[in-house]
Amino acid sequence: MRIERSLQRKLCIDGSLMKECVLSQPITPDLADYLRNFGVVEIIALHGKQFLSFEKPRYISVKGIIGEDTVEVRYAPGVHDLAPDLFHLFLYHFGNGREVGKMKEILAAMEGKIRVPLGC
Repeated sequence: MRIERSLQRKLCIDGSLMKECVLSQPITPDLADYLRNFGVVEIIALHGKQFLSFEKPRYISVKGIIGEDTVEVRYAPGVHDLAPDLFHLFLYHFGNGREVGKMKEILAAMEGKIRVPLGC
């Protein structure tokens, strides 16, 4: 699974960066299970659809519908300039054997480098 193309990109007033992306495959329950290794995942059933919400506080949030190929990715202030392709890394390691250890190493290396803007 990979990002096929970006539909839109917005720098928000709070300093976060939002990207809407089209994936090469629909979101699956397996991806949701993989993301649980790194943050909080919620699956919310509404109107016959399952909505995925993933959040790694101070880093990233991802929202989408299981079975669909479009996601909204929001990078926290101070992170989007450090790792603008963090979601791509999650997808890459998910596709390569659901590697957890390497992704945790990447996140740990980022931890000391995150700059939280004043007033947030």
